[in-house]
Parts: sequence; C-alpha cells; structure tokens
Amino acid sequence: ALPPHWEKSLEAAIEAAIYAPNHKRSEPWRFYLLGPESIEKVCRLNAEIVTKKKGEEAGAKKLKRWMEMPGWLVVTCAKSDDAATATTMEDPMGLAREDYAACCCAVQNLCLSLHSQGMGTKWTTGGVNFDHRFGDAVGFDSSEEYTVGTIWFGTPEKSPNAPGKKMGLDAVLRRVD
Repeated sequence: ALPPHWEKSLEAAIEAAIYAPNHKRSEPWRFYLLGPESIEKVCRLNAEIVTKKKGEEAGAKKLKRWMEMPGWLVVTCAKSDDAATATTMEDPMGLAREDYAACCCAVQNLCLSLHSQGMGTKWTTGGVNFDHRFGDAVGFDSSEEYTVGTIWFGTPEKSPNAPGKKMGLDAVLRRVD
C-alpha cells in the first residue's frame, strides 16, 4: 500500500536524488512515475517474458505478484546527444560511465530518502527493464534514454533485517601508507 501523502515523500526523494554526485554535470537522470495503465503494460510484458522462459504457471504467478507492487518509479539515464562527448562504458573517463554512475548515486539517494520517511523500496534490474519494448510501455524513447532500474516503493509489511555481508571490513579495507 501507499501511505498518505506518499507523493510529497516521493517528490522530496527525487529532490534528494538530483543532488547526487555528477562529475560531468550532465544531470542525466530521468524519473517516470507509472500509473495503473503503464504498470499493467510492464507487468504483462514481464509475464510474457517469464512465460516464454519458464512456462504459463510461472508467468501467471509473476504477473499476480508484480501487480501487487504499490508504487513504481522507473529511472533512466539520458544518452549524450553530443557526438563529441559520446563514449562507451569501457572508457573510464567517458561521459557514458560518469552518467551511469551518477544515476546509480541518484537511485541510492532516492531510496535512502524514502527509507528515512518510513517507506520501503526495492531497486529491481530484472530483464524486463532491458527488453526492447520496455521504453514504449513506460513512455520513453529508448534511442534517447536507457533504463537504470525500476524502484518499487510503498509501506513495508515488515522491516527486514539488513542482509548479511559475505565480506567484513578487514576483507574490503586496505590501509595504505
């Protein structure tokens, strides 16, 4: 379910998101708040994909589960329209990598903001997000933007424990003189 005044919470979270680090100052993030028709289109597209992979029963189960998700926000990254700055993700100093990193930081800010307001989130990057029909279902031009992920949000049924980490601080922190 969505809590009262959820739209104000979401707007505040998007404000927090757009303060994400953005080295090239391109502000590539775009946010699509889906309504019932778009949600259904995405859910049916996903169910079709799952059905082809795993069968009718799995597709129907996935459709039912996804239709129960209360809030849907798709985050995309604008592609550079300047041929001189267009790069690939393989270029460590390129705009493409910088923009994707900025969008990921924006998603983290968004999720932390929603959590601070008592809302639960899940950032999903399942295959439907990258299907060639996804942009049409959501309402963006995939020649100008690409999907970073879909954020499901709403009132959490329970507050889960933080996931266990495989590696501790000693395994990831390197002290260099």
